[in-house]
Amino acid sequence: MSKKLILVVCGAGTLTSVVAAQGIQEGLEKKGFSDFEVKTGRIDEVERLQDRISVLVSTMNIRQQYSFPVVNAIAFLTGDESGMEKAIDKVAECLRKE
Repeated sequence: MSKKLILVVCGAGTLTSVVAAQGIQEGLEKKGFSDFEVKTGRIDEVERLQDRISVLVSTMNIRQQYSFPVVNAIAFLTGDESGMEKAIDKVAECLRKE
């Protein structure tokens, strides 16, 4: 069985997605999750990976509907610790349901 894919995206696929991805990875590991893979990228990569994505995490507002959950991770950019914890909890909840 393959690991669950968490795709963390931003507009350019570099800085902000990396910051959020590190926070998500560390938060999930602290909660005892291990069977997942975190990838970073641009929003336009979602279509290419849509068959593998378990959870999409974004540092920008996404209005499009997908067949997988979308979690807002703007808190990782603003430094809102409560918001970061909520985003990690939401991703954890999505992984448990899958």
